[in-house]
Amino acid sequence: MIPIFLDARTNPPAPHEDGWYVMDGTDILDGGPFTSEQQALLWIDGQEPDPDAGGPSPF
Repeated sequence: MIPIFLDARTNPPAPHEDGWYVMDGTDILDGGPFTSEQQALLWIDGQEPDPDAGGPSPF
């Protein structure tokens, strides 16, 4: 997942209003628009599992 600024002139265009969105591959995820790249990064951080939370090892 990466934050990307989208507006009416970008490809792909912003799905709603101009702002920061989060893309996962070619998909624009439901979360934006954010007012800053930092906000988008914080949203991404909240979506990914915490590696220090414990639980079974993937290895």
